[in-house]
Amino acid sequence: MLMPKILITFLVAAVLAPAALAVEPSVQPTGQQTKNAATWCKAERTKDPAAFAAAYGTNANKKNAFGKCVSAKARQLHKKAETAATANRAATCKDLQQADAKAFAAKYKNLGQCVAAQASGSTS
Repeated sequence: MLMPKILITFLVAAVLAPAALAVEPSVQPTGQQTKNAATWCKAERTKDPAAFAAAYGTNANKKNAFGKCVSAKARQLHKKAETAATANRAATCKDLQQADAKAFAAKYKNLGQCVAAQASGSTS
């Protein structure tokens, strides 16, 4: 009965690990996040150009609004991706803990230590 749980846990971890590792904490958003932010900003600018310029423009003529919008939205998207990756790591650690509590306790002091190890890639 324990063997299927362990197998399922490792399969879930194998599926989630690439997604968790794909989002490394960094200052700069990824190209895909910037692309999505640009698309979002174009749509917002098309709805009401004057309101868009007023909301995002910081210089005298508000001509820098698009760049400021893309930058802000890309940071938001990056932060959401980091939050999702952390949630995936926590779920993986909970699964590992439920599958074999003794082995988990021998390897990690608590769930937080497991999540930190998952984030750093030192899960061996």
